[in-house]
Amino acid sequence: MLIYGLKNCDKCRAARKVLQNAEFIDIRQVPFSVKAIKKLIDTCGDKIVNKKSTTWRSLPEIDRQLPLIELLQAYPTLIKRPIIKDQNGNYSVGWTTQIIEKFQSV
Repeated sequence: MLIYGLKNCDKCRAARKVLQNAEFIDIRQVPFSVKAIKKLIDTCGDKIVNKKSTTWRSLPEIDRQLPLIELLQAYPTLIKRPIIKDQNGNYSVGWTTQIIEKFQSV
């Protein structure tokens, strides 16, 4: 199992605490590939973009209009976190009660 996120993100820290055996990958140091971004978009659609983030609020309007793949490649911190990739290669995004329950039962 893999957890993608940011070291200083509270939700990522919470996920790491619960999923102690999962490998953590900082998306600033190891950004997602185009293939992985496409899979995330297929899974979540445009909800993958964290529009509450400081990064989003500080983006110029021209960048907000970029195609989603290009936007997430240019600004990986816009991706909602944490992203958890399970043993089957499926992604879960965020740290909601439903996701916590799903992974605690594994």
